[in-house]
Formats: sequence, structure tokens, C-alpha cells
Amino acid sequence: MKTIAVVNQKGGCGKTTTSVHLSAVLAARSQNVLLVDLDPQSHCAAGLGIPERQIEYTTFDLMLNPPQKAWSTDELSQHTWEIAPGFNVLPSSVRLAAAEAPGGGIMDTSDRDRRLARGLKAFEECVDLCIIDCPPTIGLLTFSALRAADEVLIPVETGFFATCGASRQWATLEAMATTFGRPVCGRVLPNLFREEHSLDEDLLKSIRRQFPNAVCPTTVRDHLEIRQACSMGRSIVDFAPESAARNDYEAVADWLQKTPPATVLPKEPEEEVAQDEPEVAIAGVQKSPRVAELAERLRREASETPEMAASVEPKDSTIFQVLQPADLGETIGITGDFNRWHPKGVELNKLVSDTEDSVCGIDLLVEPGTIRYRLVVDGVHMLDPANPKSGEGPDGRPCSIVEITSINAENG
Repeated sequence: MKTIAVVNQKGGCGKTTTSVHLSAVLAARSQNVLLVDLDPQSHCAAGLGIPERQIEYTTFDLMLNPPQKAWSTDELSQHTWEIAPGFNVLPSSVRLAAAEAPGGGIMDTSDRDRRLARGLKAFEECVDLCIIDCPPTIGLLTFSALRAADEVLIPVETGFFATCGASRQWATLEAMATTFGRPVCGRVLPNLFREEHSLDEDLLKSIRRQFPNAVCPTTVRDHLEIRQACSMGRSIVDFAPESAARNDYEAVADWLQKTPPATVLPKEPEEEVAQDEPEVAIAGVQKSPRVAELAERLRREASETPEMAASVEPKDSTIFQVLQPADLGETIGITGDFNRWHPKGVELNKLVSDTEDSVCGIDLLVEPGTIRYRLVVDGVHMLDPANPKSGEGPDGRPCSIVEITSINAENG
């Protein structure tokens, strides 16, 4: 059984729509396809007309008590909804939100991020392809899907903010590859493309330049039939079998079946820093010249003002300097061990506003050692896309980590 996780941290990119209609198209090619809804909002069920009140077995149940053996075709039918011959759905429910909450039955288990992979083994003998529709966040659920997946498919709307988000999503794949210690196979699907807009064409070219070996050669256009099919609770195969919309998904299916994905490799371990080196580098951080210049200026000003440094620098503390591109989101904050993981975090200050490479930053007073943290971008917790080093946070979910042993440690 091949498993594909459909992932994007940004909402509104057509992730669930892609999962639903692509599953239907592949099932129509005589493949046994299982669509697994990993989003507590349960949009896959809504988009395929599955009555919510009649749902008994969900993805939450699969993860809470993973089956101990492979299921037969009859057991597949008992636990999933058959939409069409060869097309079954394992729906979600709001209970799945408890999976990421302490005391919810999954977060407290030692193998919490592997329980989905364990559960999916039950389908290996009766399913050819499993497609996982992930929630629009990077938490335990998405992390579990990435662990279970053979490939990752990133639908990207051909809009400016969505295009920016694709880079952050790809950086997340790089971080995951490093965390897993193995390559991650990734693909990018241009979605909701509007042929009549020249800007969409320009953004499409930009996406293909960014990910030259990972982007689908065709696009899924913004068809009215796609929205109509979802509103009617039907797949595009059932609702408009002769439409151009179905043809777009058929082209994507050809690409998935005939073209290998791009490979995202783990980061190489960073060389040890010499003993006389005053800073601890972070592997894989790429700063713009403007950010580097700003960081150097801040260090220089601090060293030239010893009385200021003395006033804020207790004997057993040091400075954790955080710098992030200002276009990462509308609001950018950071939370971690240093503020008891406050949900809203500490907001970064806009440091440069008159240049193309404007950044946000903050200096945090911390104790030397391993610092665990996450960025809080527009209210959503996420890994630092510039820092491939990650570990486990106090809630069991992935977090970024940095070692701080000197007077100045940066996160670019």
C-alpha cells in the first residue's frame, strides 16, 4: 500500500478538495483507494455526503486502538464508508482534536506519533493507495501523517501569500527529514489556477523556479464544477465525469503514477564549533545580507554599551537573539521554555521597515543550554522553517531546538 499525505499549513489552498477528487479519480482507474480524514473539522465526510450522525468508526478510533492484524475486505467495509467501487473513506470527527490534547488518550502514549502508521497497517492487504487529508497545522496529527507517508503532496494556490507559504512548507519537510533521519519524498501541486489572470501565470513560473523537480507539469484550474460537486456532496467523477475539471485531476493522477517525486534529504550534521568561537551556529540557517548586517550591528552596539549589558545580563544568563523575516506572517511571536510555553508567545518587534529584507526580532534573556521553542505566526504554532534542528516539546509535539552556550546566540 502506498501512502500520500496531502499537507499545507495554509488554509484555503484546496487541500481537502484535492484529497477528495484525486482519490475518486484514482479509484476510477481500478485502484482500491482509502481516503483518511485527519482533520477534526471532518470536511472529507461533508464533501462526499457522508451523514455525520451516522459515523461510528473514525480516524480517532483507529489511532486510539490500532488494529493488531490486517483487515479483510469485509472488515474494511465495516469500518469505512464506500463512496464508489474501490473508493472508501475513513472519516474524522471533532473527537480527533483530543488527540493533540493532554489526557485525550493519544498524547500521553509513548508511540503517539506512530499510532497512525500502526493503524494504517490494517489496510495493507485490501488497499492499494491511501491518501491522508491533513489539518492546516503542524502538530501531532500532521507529524503522524508525515511519519506514515511514502510521499507528501503540497497543494499550492497560485496566489502571493500561498506561494510564500510553499517555501515554509518545504522547509518543514526538510526539518522532518532531519528529524526522521531519512529522506522525505515531496511534490507540489499548483491549485486553483486562473488562466485569465496574468499574475497567476507569473506566480506559477515562480513556483516552478523554486521547486524545479517537484512541481506538477499541469495545474488544477479554478473550475466552478469543483465547488458545485463539493456543495452537492459528490466527487467530480460522479458529478461531472466529462468535465475539464475531471481532466485536470486525471492529469495529476498521471503525474503521480508515472513521475517519481522529488527527494528531500536530511541535513548533514553541523561541524563542531571551535572552543574559541563565541557563537553557536544553527545548521541550515540562511540569512539575507540585510539580516546579517542587522545582527552584526546589534552585537556591536551591545559590546559598545557595557553598562547596558551589565544591567540586563545576570551572571547565569545570556541573550537568545531571535530574527525572522517580517513577511513570515501578519504577527510573529515565539514561545518556549523561556516563557513556560505561553500560547500567545512573545511578539517580535519590527526592526527594519524601509527595505525589501525587513525583519522582526527580539532579544530574550535565557539560561545557557538547550532551548526548546516554536514560532507563533498569526496565532498558529509552527516549527522554525530556518532551523532544521527539532525535538519534542513538553506536550509531545515537535518543536525547534537550539543550543545556547555563549553571550550571543542567534536564530535567523
